[in-house]
Amino acid sequence: MLLSRMQICFVALALVSFAFAEEKGETKWSISGFVDAYYAYNTVKPATVSVPSAHFTFKVDNLLHNFNFRDRRPSLQLVELVVERPIEGKSFGFRLDLNAGRTAEWVGANEPAGRSWSYIQQAFISIPMGKGYLDLGKFVTHHGAEVIETKDNWNYTRSLLFAWAIPYYHTGIRYWLPIGKTDKLCLHLYQGWNSVDDNNGSKSFGILWSRSSEAYSLTLNYTGGAELANSSRLRHLVDIVFVKPLNSKDTLMLNADWARDNAAGATWYGVAAYWRRQIRDGHFLTLRAEWFRDPDGFATGTSQTVKELTLTYKLPVSGLRGTSIWLELRQDWSNAAVFDAGTKKKQTVLAVGVVQQF
Repeated sequence: MLLSRMQICFVALALVSFAFAEEKGETKWSISGFVDAYYAYNTVKPATVSVPSAHFTFKVDNLLHNFNFRDRRPSLQLVELVVERPIEGKSFGFRLDLNAGRTAEWVGANEPAGRSWSYIQQAFISIPMGKGYLDLGKFVTHHGAEVIETKDNWNYTRSLLFAWAIPYYHTGIRYWLPIGKTDKLCLHLYQGWNSVDDNNGSKSFGILWSRSSEAYSLTLNYTGGAELANSSRLRHLVDIVFVKPLNSKDTLMLNADWARDNAAGATWYGVAAYWRRQIRDGHFLTLRAEWFRDPDGFATGTSQTVKELTLTYKLPVSGLRGTSIWLELRQDWSNAAVFDAGTKKKQTVLAVGVVQQF
């Protein structure tokens, strides 16, 4: 498959970054990655639903879940390889995340620029500019309390807010500016939600402010822009994440999202609360409680209010460096019959996830 012009541009930018670093004798590249697989057991033994998209068709058993779609069969979720040169001082930085698996395909399922972009999760260069730095390329979203990679989350399955309230990625530019010792500001200009090639003539803009201290961390996020095809009417997204250490072992996290698409006349919003306790070194117990409202059915495809409660125990595997096991129990409730091919209002899923980092 031939590379698109934009993919060629990203390769060229990476070569320029590498050449610049080589010339200054400061090349410090790193390669890392992981493999993520799971087995899920849904107690209602749901019927499989076929979910089509622009580039792929997915078989989904665990409705409203992201990435852990299948029931009662071992499944590969994601394989990721990261090539990175972090920005240091006045030298350029670069990052490339290559992905494979159903998670990668779901994230890029409707990418206007083509299916090959599903396998490039991130590709950007970082350029020192003033007191901050500029990122140029494709990068994961700045919204939300959770991310695509399991290893960086507190729970194995993704929250409803991650799955249905916010985008996965953006393509464009963003400028990071440190303010003092605890604050940071980021300004964004990009194609929109989940797009390398925009579907309309309008760009999206965003602003992030965060404060991180020993006492707490707080992130306030906003994105606005036209997102539907051939439309200039704006979609607004407000996202708040608050993290508070309670003591040496317990941490509280809160996440709230509100979104409104004026072109579709639709609104969706929700809140999530997390409590995490470190049992001992490498062993963590996390409880997540969540409420999500989609009154117009725009986000999930059905007008509904959904609640979920998840308990996760993460532990390392003795003798296997970089290997972790995730044991999870999750209960979902909806006021609409959406589970088991539209016949039930609740489902219970037990999952075992294994993540091997390298």
